[in-house]
Amino acid sequence: MVVGIIIILVILQLICFYLIVILNTKIAKFKDLEKRQDQLIREMDDAISLYLVEMKEENDRLIHELSSIKQKDLKKTDTNNQKVAIVDLEASQGKSTPVQGNSRLNLDEEVEMLPTNKSFVPKKMVSNAYKQQSAVSETSSSIKQEQHVEVEKAALPSFEQEVLNLHRQGKTIDEIAKITQKGKTEIELLIKFHA
Repeated sequence: MVVGIIIILVILQLICFYLIVILNTKIAKFKDLEKRQDQLIREMDDAISLYLVEMKEENDRLIHELSSIKQKDLKKTDTNNQKVAIVDLEASQGKSTPVQGNSRLNLDEEVEMLPTNKSFVPKKMVSNAYKQQSAVSETSSSIKQEQHVEVEKAALPSFEQEVLNLHRQGKTIDEIAKITQKGKTEIELLIKFHA
């Protein structure tokens, strides 16, 4: 009888060791899965950060190119306005100033291209009107940009502040996602960007 009890105890110990080994392997798999998920999250964060940096650089490059094109256009229209003013001045005075070589040919070509019924506008008036027009367009574009920035600031910080305040209060990402009705990943990324 004692031998039977000892055999049963040994068998129970072996079964317990077997169960412990199985649980240990499952825990190891779970930890491995966690490590992979952490690695995937880090890779996603890096990819998103890289994408945002590339997008910012592309936007900066585009803005730079647009401003250089705008400056070229402004210079081109300014020189065209000066040429038109000179041609109109000469036409209204009925004089032709002696110009040598190719520059005289270019001026004659421009005179042929322009309609002859143009009235004379002094160069100073043209430049003043041009400056006023460019100042008005710059002012309106800056006002539009300021309004756009204000709208973005009004919309985004309230959501961001709400998420960050909930996070500071100790809410989990799942709870914050339910409260704000946004995705868990979005909330997680927002918290990581502001951490």
